[in-house]
Amino acid sequence: MNDVHALVDFLRPSGERPGALYKQLAKSLIQAIKSGLLEAGDCLIAERDLAERLDVSRVTVRKAISELVTDGYLMQRQGAGTMVCESPDSVLHKKLSTLNGFTEDMQKRGFKPKSKLISRQELPATEHEAKVLDLQTDDLICRLSRVRLLDDSPLAYEIAIIPASIIPESMEINVSLYATLAEQNMVPVRATQSIRAVNASPEVAQALNIKIDDAVLFMERQGFAKDDRVVEYTQSYYRGDRYDYTVELK
Repeated sequence: MNDVHALVDFLRPSGERPGALYKQLAKSLIQAIKSGLLEAGDCLIAERDLAERLDVSRVTVRKAISELVTDGYLMQRQGAGTMVCESPDSVLHKKLSTLNGFTEDMQKRGFKPKSKLISRQELPATEHEAKVLDLQTDDLICRLSRVRLLDDSPLAYEIAIIPASIIPESMEINVSLYATLAEQNMVPVRATQSIRAVNASPEVAQALNIKIDDAVLFMERQGFAKDDRVVEYTQSYYRGDRYDYTVELK
């Protein structure tokens, strides 16, 4: 670990800045790891001492550390305290209890995500799409196929289907689909989601720059707006070597 005083000054949250103190601290810890103030294998200052140095409660420190443990930046070992993971960016851990889009999720982690548009079509819904979106088979849908990138490396191949009544062909879609849905007052507030392991098809393998039949995580999501209208049906294929899901059990 580099100079402790410099690290503490870098991490110190402030009530004068926006956001909860533990969120500020979590973000600063990520930046410290990325900038080299904290290096792989470094042990953090004990929770009690860090709280005293930062002039915050131990609860604030504990919540920030817990968030980074879940996201794969830190690990906690009995008798060894809290350590920086060897490869904090190699595998991304996604909380199953959190509903957000890819862009929002990556930005929260301090990354700058990108999207590569493969195709955008406005066409009649298939029988399956109509059933999932509660539409008629002759209703139009917007089918958006994109590769989601992190540091210019493909992480996910995503096919999002939205009723064309919400996003017509003439409407521009931002990098964040959820931001576009929010502009229409149709952002999902709850969702049902299923996840399973599948083998990459030639289409998926090409999009993710992996081998055919490599293992990927396949996710299906049905998103509902606040009026219970189905506004999103998304099929996503995540690289199995870069992404996993976590859930907190109580």
